[in-house]
Amino acid sequence: MVDKPRQNVTAKQARLIDLLLGGQTLSAACAAVGISRMTAYRWLRQPSVKNALQEAQGELLAQSMRRLLALQAAAIDALAALLDDPLTPPAVRLATAKAVLEAALRLYDALVLEQRISALEEVVRELTGKPI
Repeated sequence: MVDKPRQNVTAKQARLIDLLLGGQTLSAACAAVGISRMTAYRWLRQPSVKNALQEAQGELLAQSMRRLLALQAAAIDALAALLDDPLTPPAVRLATAKAVLEAALRLYDALVLEQRISALEEVVRELTGKPI
């Protein structure tokens, strides 16, 4: 799944992680690696395996976010085309307009929340003298 070698885990543990991140069930991943479910559960409780799994999940999420961000311009263009096309049925135009407005409001809310959190962090830094 992820080409980067995993540190502090065995090859079998890394394979288990990759299979789980690839969408395999625990049973299927265990069968592919040649271990029992009990062994997998024991491994997944080990700090090194738990950390490797969390790191791999973070990498996978970051990859997904980069792909989504790369598609956002095309998605916005597609929505704009639906809104601008006089042949678009009214129900589709309405649904498109709602989707655009809802996305804009969610983005606005996220930006306001980020500003508020930053302001609170600044107050905490001033009061404690420590960075957050």
